[in-house]
Amino acid sequence: MNNEQYPHVVETILDYIAQHCEVSVDDNSNFVAEGLLDSFAILSLIMMLESEFNVKFKPIELANPQLQLVKGLAQSVCDKLSS
Repeated sequence: MNNEQYPHVVETILDYIAQHCEVSVDDNSNFVAEGLLDSFAILSLIMMLESEFNVKFKPIELANPQLQLVKGLAQSVCDKLSS
């Protein structure tokens, strides 16, 4: 994992979620199960991360339940940055 980028990636995800809901979230938050983002907002989040960090998610990767957690999604972005 690219540990240098991890805090920035988490902050980027948390900022995005904060723009779409008024609930306090942290890196352990499950933004899908908690209903914080609708499906359009989730896709927009993924597209924003791909653009911001120059990474690409395959559709099959998005089925991973770990990506529903802020920390899981952030780690996945960092792993992509490292490879």
